[in-house]
This record gives sequence, structure tokens and C-alpha cells, in this order.
Amino acid sequence: MAEAHHSYERFEQGHHVAAGEAGPHYGRNAAMVVAVMAAFLALATFLANEAVKEVITGETHRANASARLESNTLKIEINKGNSTVLKVLGSGSPAEEAAATEARAHEARIVHELEPENARLEEEIVAHEHEVDHANTQHLDYELAEVGLQVGIVLASVSIIARRRWLLGAAGAAATAGVALLLVGLLV
Repeated sequence: MAEAHHSYERFEQGHHVAAGEAGPHYGRNAAMVVAVMAAFLALATFLANEAVKEVITGETHRANASARLESNTLKIEINKGNSTVLKVLGSGSPAEEAAATEARAHEARIVHELEPENARLEEEIVAHEHEVDHANTQHLDYELAEVGLQVGIVLASVSIIARRRWLLGAAGAAATAGVALLLVGLLV
């Protein structure tokens, strides 16, 4: 009986030595930590991809508004030119009054229609630029969150193999930084 008890004690000692500084459920607990980190990583990756889509869409809208602004500016210049031509050609002729009326119509269109449209388009461009800047900032935050979470997953995985708690602690710190950046991206 003493021999069986002695064998059991050696088995227990061997089990504790094999566990290193970690307990008997260390591997399972560390694997759960990795799973949680992976879930946050999936969220950060999704949000980073969505931020890129917002950047592309915002740039497309900004470019579209810029093209409309350029077109509208050209219309202003054409109307100014038409007004000048009508004034010059109508000067001293019997059709001078009709030419002057037509010139005033071109000038009125510039003031009441085209210039306000230019102002609206310039505001639209600025708004799209702000949206793109915000999406770019979010994208950077999400990418950095991905890095922190990936480093955390790697360190936690190595801690399972090496059975070192300090590696799991470092993994937790890296993942915490990643989650913090994820929250910054969501809240800013």
C-alpha cells in the first residue's frame, strides 16, 4: 500500500512540474482568452473594412461634387462672356435694348442661380472631406486594434505551449490596447 501511495505522489509531483508555473486548467483558460481575442479581432477587421468603404465612397462623392463645381464655374464664365458679347454687339445698334435685356438675364442667372450653386457645392465638398478624414482616422484606429489583438493572440498561444503565465499577461496587455483602440475608433 505504501508503494501505491508513493507512486501516486510521484505522479502528482510530475503533473505539477509538467504544468510549470501554471495550474491544471491553464491551457483551457488560455484558449478561452485566445477565443475572446479572436472575436474582438474579427470585429476590428470588419470595422476596418467598413471604414475603407466609407473612405472610398466619400472620395467618390467629393470627386463628383468637384466635377459639378467645375462645370458650374464654367457655366458662370460662359454666362459672363455671353453678357459681355451682347453688350458689345448691341451697343449703338437698333437692337441695343434687346441685347442689354438679354445681358441682364445672363447676369441675373449668375447671381441668383449659378453662384449660389457654387457655394452649395463648395460646402458639400468640405463636408465630404471631413467624412473622409473621419473614416481614415477610424480605419487607422481599427488597424492598430487588429495589430494589438493579433499580438495578444500570438502571445497567448505561445503561453499555452510554454505554460508561462507572464506571457498570458503580456497577451492580455496587448489585447487590452487593441480593444481600447477599437473603442476609440467607435467613439470618435
